[in-house]
Amino acid sequence: MSKYVLVRQTRIEDIDIGHYEFDPQVTVYFFVINADEQIYLRYGGRDDESAESYLNLKSMEVALDRGLEQHKLWQEGKLEAPKRAAARFVKDYEEIRDGPLKRNNCVHCHMIGQGQTGDLMRAGKLDKQRDLWVYPDVKRLGIVLEAEKGLVVKDVKDAAKKAGLAKKDEITHLNGQSVLTFGDLQHLLNKVPRDATELELTVKRKDASEKVTIALDKLWRVTNIERRATTQRAEPFPEFWGKALTDDEKRAAGLKPKGFALKVTKFWVKTNAQAAGLKVDDIVYAVDGVEEDETTQSATLYIKLTKNAGDTIKVGVLRGGKKQELSFKLKARPW
Repeated sequence: MSKYVLVRQTRIEDIDIGHYEFDPQVTVYFFVINADEQIYLRYGGRDDESAESYLNLKSMEVALDRGLEQHKLWQEGKLEAPKRAAARFVKDYEEIRDGPLKRNNCVHCHMIGQGQTGDLMRAGKLDKQRDLWVYPDVKRLGIVLEAEKGLVVKDVKDAAKKAGLAKKDEITHLNGQSVLTFGDLQHLLNKVPRDATELELTVKRKDASEKVTIALDKLWRVTNIERRATTQRAEPFPEFWGKALTDDEKRAAGLKPKGFALKVTKFWVKTNAQAAGLKVDDIVYAVDGVEEDETTQSATLYIKLTKNAGDTIKVGVLRGGKKQELSFKLKARPW
């Protein structure tokens, strides 16, 4: 780090997030840049399992070493600067401009996701089945990385294994673009078109370069997007909050292994579901007769993705071992 100029940005208002684009639903994120603001690499990102799956001192050291290598190439005139993206700032999102900025409050990173969804909704352009699935997980492709070694493959299965990716391969490019860290990989993976049917990885294998083409199924972007502010801002409000049952808890309750099974944990505010009789500790196992969905095992996410504010829905509820149905109308937002 003694070879770096270290900058900690504590407020995001003046940052060009069009250029410094990143997953706003993370714990920490770094850019390695030069004085011209050319981005050498990114460090950060996460998966559904943990906010810190790829954050550790050893992988950061790898990233910093590679940043110095990139800087040397730049000094030698061997590193071409990519075209800079169109400028964008948090003030460009209506909900941020008229909300925290107007009140002179701090803008939290996750608010970027809220702003993006809010703007799409106001323009009538939000496609919930398309726009909410952001920053996909490489594990969904069958790629398990050795987090402390950057982009070295620790294990491989599913589509990646069928494509010929192997353990100890080191990923160097995605669709022809260089990747030096997990942050780079996830950033570019997010830019792969949603309807793409394949992607190409270039890997270093025993000092040779190999290309691997991975077939993408229609669910390749599916992750737990319910944790994201991008999704939480989408309407309607499901009218309750809950916690997913474990596989063992589902079996004990006699529910489908891949079906909805959400134990109601709280309401926070008065909701239509509560007025209809839904209670804390009830288990919601169906929405309008649907008990399972290929994109999620969460009843609340299913409601967000498939219903609209003003819809009246029926939820199947398991209480004390007995099933019943409750009906209520969905509001746009909880408050």
